[in-house]
Amino acid sequence: MTIQIHIDQLKEQDVHLDGEIDAEGLGLDLGAKHDLVRSAATLLYQLDALRTDDPVFVHGSLKMTFQCECARCVKPFVFNMDIPEWSCILPLEGDEAIEVIGEYVDLTPWIREDILLGLPHHPLCDESCRGLVFKQETLPAEDVEETNRWSALDQWKQQR
Repeated sequence: MTIQIHIDQLKEQDVHLDGEIDAEGLGLDLGAKHDLVRSAATLLYQLDALRTDDPVFVHGSLKMTFQCECARCVKPFVFNMDIPEWSCILPLEGDEAIEVIGEYVDLTPWIREDILLGLPHHPLCDESCRGLVFKQETLPAEDVEETNRWSALDQWKQQR
């Protein structure tokens, strides 16, 4: 499933698209063994496409939720991505022309790229997260006795 615009329909009037697409449909490859961004929910989009002389101008909003692990404390948390003013200019002619398949233009690669660029490299559960807290361990009584044995040997060396 992809997000597509019908070019012939766009010649007659502006096109409004809204709906949802899952992470698999977007081609998001998340959740590798060491990734801090584990998975994504469904993308909700509301887009308007306008055609000027040559390029297609698309603008609207994108919303998606991701399951992440904090880079400091490794606790799971939810990251909500909200791009209220997403836009894209797609030329139909020239060197940078986009591929038109049949009568459709696929917006999915541009949306996927902007979503991936918007993800944090080191997601934090909270800006004030201090990370993992390490507690100082106290030595058991047995280990304390062993250090006393060595101190007796040190005293014997000093007497010589």
